[in-house]
Amino acid sequence: MRALGRYWLAISLVAAAFASSAALYPMLPAVIPTHWNAAGVIDGWMPKLRGAVVAPIGSLVTVLCLILFEPSEIETEDDDLKVRYYPTIVAGVAAIWLFGNLSVLTYGMGWRHDMPSDAAVAVGLLLIVIGNSLGKFSRNGVVGVRTPWTLADKEVWVRTNRVGGWLVVLAGVVMAATGLMGFVAPGLIALGVAAALSAGYSYIIWRRINRGDGSST
Repeated sequence: MRALGRYWLAISLVAAAFASSAALYPMLPAVIPTHWNAAGVIDGWMPKLRGAVVAPIGSLVTVLCLILFEPSEIETEDDDLKVRYYPTIVAGVAAIWLFGNLSVLTYGMGWRHDMPSDAAVAVGLLLIVIGNSLGKFSRNGVVGVRTPWTLADKEVWVRTNRVGGWLVVLAGVVMAATGLMGFVAPGLIALGVAAALSAGYSYIIWRRINRGDGSST
């Protein structure tokens, strides 16, 4: 129960997703759009009952899984990750689900907006939250830039996640900013570049520390 207290914000956001569906349900038509392609064209519909509960249930399942698989004390080297940073990330994921639910419901009610762009802005903001925390993570088996080289060496982990954190924040800024302008692809490209540079950097640092002899600390 005490552990659940760390996730009060995420749990509140899950509850808000269910509450928003209940409040807006009477205003929904019999069938609502629930999926859009990259061009913003509707390509999926659901009866309003199913469409109103799919995101809240998805939010609940996702948050429960993230809580159940939080970094254990064996995997992490300090408690800061569990007490401060990981619950913030879980809350960010729950906020994305809530945002998605509200977007679908309001669209179904007749408020037309660019769903792919909205999603890009939301994910971009989540990436900023995650990136801001990456450099503060100790080695663990759940979150962070996890490559064979970062997991093998503490210094490689620390240096890579500091750099990776900045790269993810930058990717999030690009994704959110271009999403506001109606573009999705630039943000996805920025995220791919951030991931590739982080992985490559971890290998370079590992080689530099270990002089290419395969040893690790």
